[in-house]
Amino acid sequence: MELPKRKPTRLKGYDYSTPGAYFITICTHNKQCIMGNIQRNNVGEAYIQHSPIGLIAKQYLLQIESHYDNVKIDNWVIMPNHI
Repeated sequence: MELPKRKPTRLKGYDYSTPGAYFITICTHNKQCIMGNIQRNNVGEAYIQHSPIGLIAKQYLLQIESHYDNVKIDNWVIMPNHI
């Protein structure tokens, strides 16, 4: 199977090993909604009900800073098919 051609997402000539703020999105395989479901509370506000896979993703996401000295995660969200 031939995959579609994608535009490069990296800035030409930029050294991504340098310190800085980065916005990262990680999608699930085939964008399957395996990390949870969107629910609504009694006033209609949306929230995610994480699946067991979503809870594992959260657990490991929160451990990233303890594995890398110079990494800090400012904000994050786990959605049904992406982080």
